[in-house]
Amino acid sequence: MLKVIRQNAGYQQQQVAKLLGHKNSVLISWWEREKSMPSGANLIKLCIIYNKTPRELYPEYYRRLERLFHLY
Repeated sequence: MLKVIRQNAGYQQQQVAKLLGHKNSVLISWWEREKSMPSGANLIKLCIIYNKTPRELYPEYYRRLERLFHLY
C-alpha cells in the first residue's frame, strides 16, 4: 500500500529518503515491504509528504489496532 501511495504521489524512494533526511532509501524500502514501521516522527512526515492520514498509509495495521482497543 505504501509503495502505491508513493508512486501515485510521483516520488521515487530516494526522493522520499532525502525529504526525510536519510542518506539512502533502505528504510523506505523496508517500510514499503512491511519489514519495519517508521517511527512516529517519520510517520507524521510521510503523512505530510503524501497528504494522507496514518489510517490511509497503514490501513490493515490501523484496523488491527482499532479491533484491539475496542475490546476494552
